[in-house]
Amino acid sequence: MPIDTHAAVRKLENGGFETQQAEALVDVINGVAGEQATKDDIRALREDFKDLRQDFSAELKEQQDDLKDLREEVRQQGEKFSAELKEQREDFSAALKKQGDEFSAALKKQGDEFSAALKKQGDEFSAAMKEQRDDFNAALKDQREDFINRFATKEDLAKLETRIEAATNKVLVALMAVGGLLFAALKLWP
Repeated sequence: MPIDTHAAVRKLENGGFETQQAEALVDVINGVAGEQATKDDIRALREDFKDLRQDFSAELKEQQDDLKDLREEVRQQGEKFSAELKEQREDFSAALKKQGDEFSAALKKQGDEFSAALKKQGDEFSAAMKEQRDDFNAALKDQREDFINRFATKEDLAKLETRIEAATNKVLVALMAVGGLLFAALKLWP
């Protein structure tokens, strides 16, 4: 609402203001009065705010709907990814199990072959040791008889029998040790 500046300056001068002070004060008041909003301005501003609020609400709802759609899409992609990952895990597990079974079968076959070869060598070694023991016993028997025939005394015969018994015991211990080793090797091998 504009004011009559000339009348306002005269009133201020009559009230004791100097002319320059009165004019400056009226200019300030006039500037402030020109910046005041009227009821129509406030109504228009309220309508603008109402329109802005409606636009904002519509935009917000649209953004919320888009976000909801995006969440659904992400959920579906997650389910799809989980299903693919589960399928790949199952395929990998099956392939790993197959390779493990094949490896176990090959290892068992090699173990069986090794065990059979080790048993064969053990049997051959035992047979060779028995043959050597028999040969040794026969040679000792021959030497004993030869010794008896040549120089034998009861004391010599007792010493010879003790030596023969000790040698026979050593051969038996060696055979048992080899047998124990073969048995342990067969037990340890799968």
